[in-house]
Amino acid sequence: MNPFPTWPDFKDKELAFFPIGSTEQHGCHLPTNTDSLIATAIAQRLAMKHQAFVVPTLPYSCSFEHAGFPGSISLRIRTLFSIVQDVLSSLEQSGVKRCVIINGHGGNKLLANIAQELNQSKTRLLIAPSRKHWEQAYQKAGLSSTPSQDMHAGEGETSILLHLLQEQAVQLEKAEDVEVSDRPLLEVLGMQAYTKTGTIGYPTRASKEKGERLFNELIRQIDQTVMEFLQI
Repeated sequence: MNPFPTWPDFKDKELAFFPIGSTEQHGCHLPTNTDSLIATAIAQRLAMKHQAFVVPTLPYSCSFEHAGFPGSISLRIRTLFSIVQDVLSSLEQSGVKRCVIINGHGGNKLLANIAQELNQSKTRLLIAPSRKHWEQAYQKAGLSSTPSQDMHAGEGETSILLHLLQEQAVQLEKAEDVEVSDRPLLEVLGMQAYTKTGTIGYPTRASKEKGERLFNELIRQIDQTVMEFLQI
């Protein structure tokens, strides 16, 4: 997509991809905008295939579970809901009938409820990737763990950033594996109660090759759902 678009570039676009990332700690080895970088890359790839409009990435979302770590910034739930509503309203004024939010932050569980509410009157919003997309992508890409075991700044995210940006954004020498299989009070106590580094997963197993496979498979999984969404 053109990185410097003018308004005529958006004419006759009926589909938009809206990447929502986060600003939150990602261990000692990944940048705080990791989720934004990944969501943006996914949205751009899918938009190229569908000749769609890419909404500029929202770099903040609901990262309250990371509040114990410096550098993490959160939007209140009602703020994020208002932003999504306002963006959709603006897109509709431009002729965009449907929007796919590419959610880069797994903690944004409220997005599913936002979509349910906003789709009551007419079908216009899809949230992706789903947990199933991630699970299938991990399996098909041959990663050593699952998204649940590798939930934050682990093998998956580290590999994708190695693929997208190589060592430019990854300080692999600072990566440390942290295994936490049971996190029953994560929403109550936050990440800091379960990990001192901010990582939960296996970043030392990451590689550029795994990242390429995982990223491409994730695109494929999401696109299957996007195609179903567009046929409704």
